Amino acid sequence: MVARASGITYGFQRVHAALQTGHVLTVQQQRQEPVRCFMQQSMLDGACGTHVLAMILVIFDLAKASAMHDMSQRKYGVAAAAWKIFGPKYFSGIHAKEWAELVNQLALPLKLTAKYGAKEHVDRYALDWLMRGELVALAFASVKHQRTKHWALAVGIEGVASGSKRQPQRILLLDPGGSEPSFQAFNARLRLPTSGLGSRRAKQLHLPADDAKPWTVFWHYESESWSAELVRLLAAVRVRKLQ
Repeated sequence: MVARASGITYGFQRVHAALQTGHVLTVQQQRQEPVRCFMQQSMLDGACGTHVLAMILVIFDLAKASAMHDMSQRKYGVAAAAWKIFGPKYFSGIHAKEWAELVNQLALPLKLTAKYGAKEHVDRYALDWLMRGELVALAFASVKHQRTKHWALAVGIEGVASGSKRQPQRILLLDPGGSEPSFQAFNARLRLPTSGLGSRRAKQLHLPADDAKPWTVFWHYESESWSAELVRLLAAVRVRKLQ
């Protein structure tokens, strides 16, 4: 920690309250031992959006992890319903608006709030929701290779605080394309630039007025499993469990 005239400056990290770190990442489901909640996709499928949904259902205790692992063979229950709706997209992938529509078709006790692209200030809303401890499904695309689009589950945020001010710097991800996290709640990050392209805009990512001018923010994707690259957010979908 560094003392300054305005107060104490320190780094902070906030992750979703349901996640339990250890040798593997787990959640506590009702009347059961802690279960793994990470779902890893293969090199052959385009089902990152489906895997993100599966992780959300396990984290919120709406489906058993074992059932989601075997959802293509299930005939009843939430896992079977999820496969019926999302199965046709398993190899082709799924666009952001369609993902939200299909999740709503499941008629589960979930409330979705979605923002799409720079015009809807997707970056600012994503950061605000994560600062509030929410789960956020993120769709993002490579800046260099426009064909590369991907889904990951944002489970937390890191940044710097000074006095009452907090400056988010990194979004913490459970990326289904990466390896299972160990002793931490994430396996990838989206880092705001601190210098160069987009750094000035990154410092102004507070919630906007309705008439605020939109702009595109570039993020540095970082993971042990994949090469670092520059990406932009296509969509952010906050997912809440209804009581």
